[in-house]
Amino acid sequence: MGLFRRISDIITANLNEMTEGFEDPEKMLKQAIREMESSIADATQETAKVLANDKLLAKELANNQQQAKLWQAKAEQAVNAGDDNLARKALSRKQEHQKLVTALQDQLTSAQDASKTLRHQLEGMQAKLAEAKRNLATLSARNRAAEFKEKMNSTACAVELGGSSDDAFAKFDRLREKVERAEAEADALAELRGVRGSGDDDFDTTPNSTSDGIDDELAALKRKCGQ
Repeated sequence: MGLFRRISDIITANLNEMTEGFEDPEKMLKQAIREMESSIADATQETAKVLANDKLLAKELANNQQQAKLWQAKAEQAVNAGDDNLARKALSRKQEHQKLVTALQDQLTSAQDASKTLRHQLEGMQAKLAEAKRNLATLSARNRAAEFKEKMNSTACAVELGGSSDDAFAKFDRLREKVERAEAEADALAELRGVRGSGDDDFDTTPNSTSDGIDDELAALKRKCGQ
């Protein structure tokens, strides 16, 4: 497939359709991005060559325009000197350069049109590449979220069905039950001894506004309002 065909394919590609129906759309999109980057590198090289040709044509055109002016001046000098033969030769050289100027102007116009088209195509490819990278980032995030959800569902199912002894949730439940049993035993022992359970007085149930950052947030709001 030629470069310009690849350029057209990339610019007109529908990335959403490209990833539909694939078992691993993220992998497919990464491959498409690599191909886009390769094609953009090739297109950049081709565009640079065309632009370089524009510059050379423009330089040659300017040189022939200058030469035409120079021979025109020499023809005028020859006429002023009464040398018609020399004037004819100068005018002949001037006409040669003028013909080249006309031809080069046409070439330069065509070349500039082609380079302009290539520039627009290259910009289109770069935009499509940026879109592909955004889609890849979104797709990767969705895949990670789906994997995490699946993992959490599997973990929850394992807990519900009595998962392995190494399961983190099972370990936590066993530790919590152990602590609760120790607290219950301590309270029972204190009750038997006629002493009120120490755990009843250890906790202050009065809301503490500083614990949730209310005071800090209020102070920041006052500073913002200039108070």
